[in-house]
Amino acid sequence: MFDTLTSASIPNDDKLNWQAFRLGDEAAFTALYQRHVRILFSYGRKILHDDAAVEDLIQDLFIDLWQTRSRLSDVDSPKFYLFRSLRRRIHKSLSPTRLQSWESTSEEILPVTLPSEFYIIEEEGNQKQKDNLNFCLKSLPLRQYEVLVLRYYQDFSYSEISEILFINEQSVRNLIQRAVLKLRQLSIHNLLIIFLFNSNFFPREVS
Repeated sequence: MFDTLTSASIPNDDKLNWQAFRLGDEAAFTALYQRHVRILFSYGRKILHDDAAVEDLIQDLFIDLWQTRSRLSDVDSPKFYLFRSLRRRIHKSLSPTRLQSWESTSEEILPVTLPSEFYIIEEEGNQKQKDNLNFCLKSLPLRQYEVLVLRYYQDFSYSEISEILFINEQSVRNLIQRAVLKLRQLSIHNLLIIFLFNSNFFPREVS
């Protein structure tokens, strides 16, 4: 559906496009849509696993944005605003059972602390290796998988993720720590995943 919306001439200044869109500039609105629709769709389908539902949620989101543009505030990061808005719509679309499972997360501080900079890099490999990698990532609990997507694939800060997920920042860090521990239990390092830390390779113990 989104293949026909690609344009090589899309302006890349999100903030200026957002400001112009709020004033009724259709070209700026289209530029925002075309710039972000693919990553929004990729994020949404990782959570819902229902392409049609994700497409509908994204379309409804942009329709509502256009209809309410005069009441919208200026934003520093349109990408963050769009992710947070889509995530809210996904949240509302979930069944009560799945929502309860998705939202269950403990607030306790875990006995490991990751350095502030943490990257997951998938090196070039054959398709079987990449399929194995995807399988291991998707074996994570949904919340853990989601924070990894937001942090290391979309490059949102811990603070931004906490706002997108409507949880506190410590919960975000805990979820990431749990995800890392789970991936290690799955021997993910054998599937061409490299963990690059600013300091030590392994998380250090909290004294």
